[in-house]
Amino acid sequence: MNRKTFTIACGGILLISFFLAYRGVSGYDSVFSGVGDWKRFILLLIPISGILLLVGELMGTYILDRGLLGWLPFLAVIFMIFISPLIDGASIGTIFKSIGKGYGIGLWLTIITSIALAFYKPKP
Repeated sequence: MNRKTFTIACGGILLISFFLAYRGVSGYDSVFSGVGDWKRFILLLIPISGILLLVGELMGTYILDRGLLGWLPFLAVIFMIFISPLIDGASIGTIFKSIGKGYGIGLWLTIITSIALAFYKPKP
């Protein structure tokens, strides 16, 4: 698979997965429900990166660096799974015990796609 096909596929998956269930509700509902603090807006990095990857690959030029756009969804997932519970006062043991519990299909797709974008570098 070449880089263009890989990037278009991953950008589309990131965009679609944002509207699927993360933890009972979609990422869209989590952000725009009006409930919560500033941390919910970190989730917006996922669809924004997906859109910018799609547009950048289809137009042939990126607004931001492709490497940065590949890492932003991964960093948003790390923040959502690890950093946000630590800020809220959860212990590290509790965080590791809860990994994978209650994750919806949208969050699983986001995790897998963000890891692939961050670490797999296909040939151009």
